[in-house]
Amino acid sequence: MPYLSITTNAPLSAESESALAAAASKTLAVGLGKPENYVMVSVHCVRTLRFAGSDAPAAFLDLSSIGLPKSLNNLAATLTTLVGEHCRIPANRIFIVFSDHSAARWAHNGGTFA
Repeated sequence: MPYLSITTNAPLSAESESALAAAASKTLAVGLGKPENYVMVSVHCVRTLRFAGSDAPAAFLDLSSIGLPKSLNNLAATLTTLVGEHCRIPANRIFIVFSDHSAARWAHNGGTFA
């Protein structure tokens, strides 16, 4: 189950947050080759997010999943573009961390995947 957490200080309406989450969910399903019904996305709009000594709009994405592909460049570019367009943030102010977990360390519905 891929989980993407998007944290940003860009001002977003509730509708914009929902649209971003929906678009990110579809993007992850396609990019990771997993059914969308296993994908979870959250969007966190915060007042303070400081990067490079500036509080200009920025975003931090944290993607956790089981079995991430070896090359994540395409997915990184796609997610950066997606968040940049939805939040009006330049690419150089968007960071992503990818965390690959074993099936034994990921649980759903009361049990692990291993």
